Amino acid sequence: MAIVDRKKIENIRYLFGSPSTVNSRYNQMKRTFPEGKEYLIFAEPIFVPDTNSILWSTEHKGNIINFQKLSPTDQSIAKRLLKKSIQALLQAAGTYETDELTEFIYNCIEIPSMENIFLVRGDGEDNVVLSEWGFISDAPGMEKGLLAKIINVKRVDMVFDVIFEDEQPAPNQKFFFEFEDQSQTHISDANAQITLLEVKVDEEVKTYQKEDEGILNPQSFICYENGKYKLIAILKIDMPFTVLNQNDQIVPNCTFTFENNSNTTTLTSDENGKIILPQIKVGDQVNAYQTINEEKKFEHSFICEKDKDNILKIKQEIEQPPAKEEPPKYDMKFKVVDKKGNPVANANVKIKYNGKTVEKVTDENGYTILDGMKPNTKVKVKAIKKK
Repeated sequence: MAIVDRKKIENIRYLFGSPSTVNSRYNQMKRTFPEGKEYLIFAEPIFVPDTNSILWSTEHKGNIINFQKLSPTDQSIAKRLLKKSIQALLQAAGTYETDELTEFIYNCIEIPSMENIFLVRGDGEDNVVLSEWGFISDAPGMEKGLLAKIINVKRVDMVFDVIFEDEQPAPNQKFFFEFEDQSQTHISDANAQITLLEVKVDEEVKTYQKEDEGILNPQSFICYENGKYKLIAILKIDMPFTVLNQNDQIVPNCTFTFENNSNTTTLTSDENGKIILPQIKVGDQVNAYQTINEEKKFEHSFICEKDKDNILKIKQEIEQPPAKEEPPKYDMKFKVVDKKGNPVANANVKIKYNGKTVEKVTDENGYTILDGMKPNTKVKVKAIKKK
């Protein structure tokens, strides 16, 4: 094995932690790509405790030349080799079901500067090796994705599967995207997908939703070849309410005010006592109340949940049906006369009505009165003169 570079530990910091961790990552790559040896693009880190340094070595044989010392023609050769080797590595990583390995490779190809690129010129074969891979710089403004820019990694379409937090597809969801110093707005289609066209590989894409100009639900992704992306949308539903009185009877035409976050909405129940509060985030708190004489009444608090009918309870004066008016009553006046039409005093009068029998006696003018009779009452009357 040939040494391509050496570096004091205090001068570098790795994405993967300690020097021993970097070494284990290298061995992991060797086990992952044993046949094609795609891992050879990365120099093997050898930690030397005595000098507190790392030696970077390679299995490639030949004359080792730093990229900075190459002629322009040889730099072009080195760039083509870099592109070919990294694409082969990513293609090998893409044969695995998960994209975690691809993401790991993209992290590995981070290097701090051009000085970490070496051309190994052998007999009839040239190879490129990287040192200080998986590097994180503490220096302000240190360029990220340097190697991707050097080798001119191609652009690809990023297809996002938009889902809610419960893993259900989320069509018609609006998202804002920021990448490559530009902003785009997209809405998920009927298949719950959003496609960003020709994004530069290794580019970071930031996305978020908005509400009242405030940023919600921020997420970020790194663009990979053949990448798979799940974009989580905030789940909002129409929140149903039913207005009931103290006797659990529905109350139509009843107005409530609803408060959710900084939003205030006033709605009135329909003929079935229903109120629908639109587009509330599942898990959000919603407060509801009536305003009577400028005072809050019947206050309620709810948590928005799927498939739940929320009850708004009020105290209501139940209107009793008006009492039926008794029909008017009248006095019935009877006059008893003889055959000649003369009034008969002290005659016995027997009156039958509604299953009752009442006996009366006429006065000196032949009259008797039956008081408090309802209209249309059928009456039978018989008069007998006293002997």
